Amino acid sequence: MRAPAIRPTRVEVDLDALRANAARLRALAGTELYAVVKADAYGHGARVVARYLADEGAVSGLCVSLVEEGCELREAGIELPILVMGPALAGGYDEIVGRDLTAVISDLGDIDGLRAAVRRHGRGPVSVHLKVDTGMGRLGLQADDLAVAIERLSTASELTVVGLMTHFACADSDDPADPDCMTYAQLARFERALSRVRSAGMDITCEHAANSAGTLLFPAARRDLVRCGLALYGNSPRAPADLLEQSVRLVTEVAQIREVPAGAAVSYGALWRAPRRSRLAVLPIGYADGVPRRVGGRAEVLVAGRRCPVVGAVSMDISVADVTDLGDAVQVGAEVVLLGRQGDEHIAVAELAAWAELSEYEVTCGLSKRVPRVYRTTRPRRGEPRSRHSWPTQPEAHG
Repeated sequence: MRAPAIRPTRVEVDLDALRANAARLRALAGTELYAVVKADAYGHGARVVARYLADEGAVSGLCVSLVEEGCELREAGIELPILVMGPALAGGYDEIVGRDLTAVISDLGDIDGLRAAVRRHGRGPVSVHLKVDTGMGRLGLQADDLAVAIERLSTASELTVVGLMTHFACADSDDPADPDCMTYAQLARFERALSRVRSAGMDITCEHAANSAGTLLFPAARRDLVRCGLALYGNSPRAPADLLEQSVRLVTEVAQIREVPAGAAVSYGALWRAPRRSRLAVLPIGYADGVPRRVGGRAEVLVAGRRCPVVGAVSMDISVADVTDLGDAVQVGAEVVLLGRQGDEHIAVAELAAWAELSEYEVTCGLSKRVPRVYRTTRPRRGEPRSRHSWPTQPEAHG
């Protein structure tokens, strides 16, 4: 039995923001949207996020990296198509077939493994997607391997190739106005691969290339579906300012207030000394919760609707904020926001990422399993009364 949450530190996930982001991305792309929910939905909680998006009809399918992630979603009762995109399929072929997951083949060895699993399960043809390497250099069939795959699959009655995909290396940094940028080169290579596959008689009904950046910036990449993760959660730095809503807040409360004299050192290494008599808020959150250690002396938090500096080194379980300028307005129990909105102020994931010298992906994926997730929405689940205002009503632990 899980211990009840006592510490007031929590991750709040705005499900309405996720739904709104999905609708805007679908409208922009003019095509189907698959939600990327790998890595526990980038730290937002895959089971709840995927179930909510499915219940709302907000997306057409889901993308994961691991077979295990797909199994977890099936066990949560999610029936949407689930695309397994990662390289570690070997050992999971029976789970893929038995749980109706859709494999992305990027290695020739997966063909025989999946065929054997289909025969063991006595199933009819199972649909798969092929991934081609157009320049990412990480996963995907290269030209010679693609030719071999076409030959093997042409006689494989157990498998039906319905999709062809690739992945962009530089869509988040390329200039769409530059016809010589790498993204356009990758699209040209993808077109050649698509032509080869179709000329071999494969009926490709789903071609897809666009990640979040590709969806936002490169209309030619949108194809039959787009795969959005970062943008779905409202964190894409190249999206128009009014397009997406950040879906996550990282929140705690003041645990203690300390008064220290001028010159007093705070936290490990005595990296900060009070320049005056100071009033400090001790916060029950640290790098074990996902606040990067290096943000000490750089980051700010929101207290009483105002920005306050994080001072001293962030430790495993504790951070300290200088609230001197707020006077007695801040007491024990006051809400402190490390990510998200409080009043008129807002701390974006991109801002914390810059303080930490990390990517936005690393910030949300780094939110620890020991921090409870609390989910908010003004919409009820299907079949529940319209008076319901949270979904679910209790905090759900991560992991």
